[in-house]
Amino acid sequence: MIRLFGAFVLIVILAVPAIVGPPWMFSLLVVIVVGICLYELYRISISKEARLLGWIGIVSCVPFLYALYLSRVDLAYVMLCITAIIILISSLFLYEKGKVTSRDIVFALMGLIYPLALVGFWILIRIGIDGRFWMIFGLVCVFASDTGAYYVGKNLGRRHIAARLSPKKTLEGLLGGIAAAIVLGYISLLLYSRFIELDGSYPLWIILVLAPCIAILDLAGDLTASLLKREFKVKDMGSLIPGHGGMLDRMDGIMLVAPVLYLVITVVS
Repeated sequence: MIRLFGAFVLIVILAVPAIVGPPWMFSLLVVIVVGICLYELYRISISKEARLLGWIGIVSCVPFLYALYLSRVDLAYVMLCITAIIILISSLFLYEKGKVTSRDIVFALMGLIYPLALVGFWILIRIGIDGRFWMIFGLVCVFASDTGAYYVGKNLGRRHIAARLSPKKTLEGLLGGIAAAIVLGYISLLLYSRFIELDGSYPLWIILVLAPCIAILDLAGDLTASLLKREFKVKDMGSLIPGHGGMLDRMDGIMLVAPVLYLVITVVS
């Protein structure tokens, strides 16, 4: 019951405004979500004495994501690099005071890519051609992949994919997730195009290629989060969402999907 309530809250607060609202509303939600994800990552990976490095990364998500919203990828890249320089220079002073280690610096810089830069691609997707559709398609495929993998893996799973990282992940579950992503991804295309005219024309093979890729990337993102949680010996990244853990626990698969989805639809468009 708690898990269902947590999912309902997440849908109402994030999914509905993102789908129904304008691009600026979606971008604002991305800023909030990324800020929370960065906080959760830095909370477990950076020592208390070096938390200044984490706050630099958290603050930087606002100008970086705003530049993406303006379609200024070049400016966003410059801001990302400037933030990295500020983190490095700050770490020199903190190191002299014995408050930072190289491990702290590595994870502070890591946050600029995972999750910041990766999630930022969702803004580029949303403001692009048929952005609302592709955003819905990507999220539907991720949801379908998670659901299909869970039920197929639970009932038919035999062959483990990564027993050390996540003993419950199986090859059968992955195949079930791929099948679910293809079916629901195709249905999302049919339903969306029925009620809203698309600016572009997308052949069926695009869906058949993208959906399995999204399912595989979703799995890779989930395993990446599992790796981090095992490294830092925590069950969840946070406790923000009842029954689901932290925001980063929910965004793990979505992050890796965005860059590949953006690349494919950019080439196709």
